[in-house]
Amino acid sequence: MFYFRINKLKIIDNREKGHLLRLFGKDRAEIKLSSFITTDEMDLPGMDELLATNDPQRQRDLLAAAVAHVVSSRVLTTIANVTDNHEMTFGDTGYVLYQSEFIPDDFSWLLLAIESDRDQRALGQEMASIVDDREFDGLVADTLSLAVTAANPSFAAAVGIGKFVAKTLAERIRHNQDDMVGLLYTSLNRREHYPHCERKRDHVPDLTNNMFVDYSIFGFEPHPQTPPLRRLPPVTRGIRPRRTA
Repeated sequence: MFYFRINKLKIIDNREKGHLLRLFGKDRAEIKLSSFITTDEMDLPGMDELLATNDPQRQRDLLAAAVAHVVSSRVLTTIANVTDNHEMTFGDTGYVLYQSEFIPDDFSWLLLAIESDRDQRALGQEMASIVDDREFDGLVADTLSLAVTAANPSFAAAVGIGKFVAKTLAERIRHNQDDMVGLLYTSLNRREHYPHCERKRDHVPDLTNNMFVDYSIFGFEPHPQTPPLRRLPPVTRGIRPRRTA
């Protein structure tokens, strides 16, 4: 079994605008958290065909399906009343963002925090519409070049798609009334970062130095079932026959 948890999240500046709001202590923001987790177990739809076909339109369609798969697998949470220097503690045991029966050899995590008053559906629709972005064709070329040389094409493609989603959303929110609060990239591998299936890190800074994260990993290999003991047939204690001369 494998568990990946977020334990605490600290936001320095909630990006809520307005000096009057700050003056009267009402600068409380609504933060949308989007968590994208990719492991070497992830199987993107159509990857074999994507690497085999030379049809540009078919490649675009297949990658659009892969983007939709990555976006749909995200964990999306809204946290209200977030102030500056706000610390969010996810209980005494943390909140599981990813769980699997198997311990992955490669693990990638992307956490995006946006200050937005829009509902979840609007943000989800914007993520889904990324395939219409003018830079999507560039993603097709980048994904193909990564996947062809990668030992695990699905994992490499999913990591690249996650970064593209975050980058595109960050650019789009500049044109809306939203603000980016934080963006965290984390890439781990079992041999180097959790060889004993345990890892705990606190106060990890994001790319903006505006968000700090505590997370932990815990995993264990299931013990093989002990085969049941074989019953021996009962011993019959009889009387030995006498030897005759």
